[in-house]
Formats: sequence, C-alpha cells, structure tokens
Amino acid sequence: MTDPITGVVTAVDRYQLHPSQTRYLNARDVTCGTPGCRRPAKLCHIDHSKDFALGGPSCNDNLCNECARHHTLKHATNWHVEQLPGGILTFTSPGGKTYDSHPPSRVAFVPTDDGELAVAPF
Repeated sequence: MTDPITGVVTAVDRYQLHPSQTRYLNARDVTCGTPGCRRPAKLCHIDHSKDFALGGPSCNDNLCNECARHHTLKHATNWHVEQLPGGILTFTSPGGKTYDSHPPSRVAFVPTDDGELAVAPF
C-alpha cells in the first residue's frame, strides 16, 4: 500500500518490511522510541507495536524503532506499549503509570553560509 499523494509505502501484507518503510521509520523516529533513550534509530530493531503473529499489521502506524534493550523489555516484562498515529508511543509500566514518547519535530533550523537560519525538513 502506498500513500496516494506522496507515494510512500505505508504497509505491506507480510512481516518483512519494504526498504522504503525502513528508511521512513528511521527518519520519523530518529532514535529508540522509549522515553529518554537516545540510541539512533538506524541501530535499533523495528518492532510491531501490536505483534504481527497476533494480527498486527506491517504498517507505519504499527511500527516503531526500539533498541535491543527496550525491545526485550517490552516482550519479556509486563510493560505495555500502545502506538498512536504519527509514531507517538504510550508506555504503561507494570504499576500502571504511563509515559508518552513523541518523535522529534520534522523541521530543523540549520545555519546557512551567511549565518542566517533556514528551515530544513527532515
């Protein structure tokens, strides 16, 4: 499935992702999706928020980057992760406390040769 306007691959009907999905998710997330973790996305695992084996789709709104440590934490403990559109993640601890994680802004201000700031989209 592709976005009709941008042409970005948004979903596939199998577990293995399309390479453009991986590029999109790495650009969207920038780092591990766990609050406070700064591990670069390109060094993380791409995880289905709702498990693929339990019917979770391989779509961008069900996929996020998690470093190996936090990926294991999610699957081997009682932490629960819910993904909202746009890559927003809500982590719920075993004690019921919630933590939100938002991907960084998609706009960055970068210096130009003349010392001014310009807007550069990610």
